[in-house]
Amino acid sequence: MKLPISHLPNRGQIWSWISFDVANQSFTLLINTVLFSLFFTKVVYTQPDKDAVWSYVFAGSMLLVVLASPVAGAIADDRSCKKQWLLGTGVACAALTCLFAVLGPDSLWLALLLYIPANFCFNIGENFLASFLPQLARREDMARVSGFSWCIAYLAALALLIITVGAITVFGLQDPQRFGPLFIFAGVWFLAFSIPTLLFLREAKTNAPSPGNPLVIGFTRLIESAKSTAQFRDLAVLLLGSFFYGVAMSTVISFASILVERLGFDITKSVIFIAVVTIAGVVGTVIPAYFQDRLGHKRTIVSLLVVWLVATSGFAYYAWEHARGQAQSPPVVVAQWPMWVFACLIGFGLGSLGSANRAFVAYLTPRARSAEVFGLWGLTFKLAAVGTVPFGVMMSRVGMPAALLTLCGFVLVGLFVTVFVNERRGADAARKEDERLAKPVCAGCGRALDGLEASVAACPDCGRARAV
Repeated sequence: MKLPISHLPNRGQIWSWISFDVANQSFTLLINTVLFSLFFTKVVYTQPDKDAVWSYVFAGSMLLVVLASPVAGAIADDRSCKKQWLLGTGVACAALTCLFAVLGPDSLWLALLLYIPANFCFNIGENFLASFLPQLARREDMARVSGFSWCIAYLAALALLIITVGAITVFGLQDPQRFGPLFIFAGVWFLAFSIPTLLFLREAKTNAPSPGNPLVIGFTRLIESAKSTAQFRDLAVLLLGSFFYGVAMSTVISFASILVERLGFDITKSVIFIAVVTIAGVVGTVIPAYFQDRLGHKRTIVSLLVVWLVATSGFAYYAWEHARGQAQSPPVVVAQWPMWVFACLIGFGLGSLGSANRAFVAYLTPRARSAEVFGLWGLTFKLAAVGTVPFGVMMSRVGMPAALLTLCGFVLVGLFVTVFVNERRGADAARKEDERLAKPVCAGCGRALDGLEASVAACPDCGRARAV
C-alpha cells in the first residue's frame, strides 16, 4: 500500500511539518499524560487539596491559551510569521521542560513559573502547526495529509511510551522524585525533532503586512472575521460542534489513568491500557488518511461520533456495574475484559476524530486566514479542555458513572450540531474568499506584491525573481 502522501509533489515540505508533530508528542504524552501530574501531586505539592490545585493549574494555563489563540493567529496571518512563532514556542516549551528537572519537594511557585508557560507554548504552538495544513495540501488532499501526520505522531507516542517504561524499569526511576532525567529526555526529544521543521518548512507569504501596531491589527482582523460569520457559517457551526465533543475527548485524555485506577487496574495494567489506546489511535488515523477525502468530511465525522457515543455510553455502564459490585457485601469483582474493548474504541476515536476534525476545519478555511481560523480552532479545543474541571468535581461528588454519562451527552450534542454543517457550501465560501484575497506574489521569495510592484520585472526584496 502506498503512503497517502506519495502522489503529492511537496512531500519534503510535508515531512518537515510532520516532524514537529513528532517533536511535540514528548510534551503531550510524557509531561501532560504520564509524568507531570503524578510528579506534581507526589513531590511538588502534597497537601490534601493537591488534586484540586493541579486541576486549577492545568485549567489556568489552558485558559491563557483560550484568550491568546485568536489574536495571535490573526497577527500571524497578517505578518506571515507562523513558522517563527511555531518554532519560538516549541524551543521555549522544550527548554522549560528540561528545567522541570530542577524541581523538588515543596517547590510550588517555581513549578507554576515553569509549567504554565510551557503548557501555554505547547498548546498555542499546536494552533500554528495546524494552520500550515491549507498551505501544504489541496482541499481534496487535506484529510489524508492530516491523517498521515496524526498516524506518525501516534507511532512516535508509542515509541516514547516504550522508551519511558524501559528507562523507568532499567534505571529504577519508579519514584517520582527521580523523574528529572525523563524531563530532560522529553525536552531534548522536542528540540531534536524540531530541527527538520526549522531547516526545511517554508511559509507562503499570503499577505503584505498591514501598517500599525500588531496587537491592534490582530484585534481588528478578529473583529472583521466575527462580522463575516454569516459568510463562513458552516465553519462556525463545525467549531461549535467541535467544542462539545472536544470536552469528551479532553476529559478522557486527562482522566484516563485516574479512571482505570478507580476501576481496579494496577500500575502495570494502566500503562498497558494507555499503550492499547495509543495503538488503536494509530489504527484510527488510517480512516481519515485513506478514506475521508472520498467518503466526505461530514459523513466521516458523524460516523466517528457514533463510535464515540457507543464507547462513552459503554464506559459509563461498565463503571456503574463496577460501582454496584463494589457496594455489595462481599464485593463482587466485575470482569475487566470490557475495558480492553473500550480502550480500543476510545483510542480509535481519539486518533480518527482528532485528525478528521483538523482536516474538516482546514477544508472550510480560506488559505489567507489559516492561522486566524486555527487560532479559533485552538480556542475551541482549549476551552473544551477547561471543561475537564467540572467533570472532576462531578466525579468526586456524584460518582464516576454519572460523570461518564455526561460525556455521552456532550458527544450527542456535538453530533447533533455537526449534522447542520453544509460541507459543499462551506468549501465554496472558503474558495471565494481565497479568490477575493488573491494577490500576485514573487516567484523567488514569496512576497505578496501590491499595486505597481506587480507590474515590474524584479521583486523589490530579492531583486532577481519575476513577479508571477
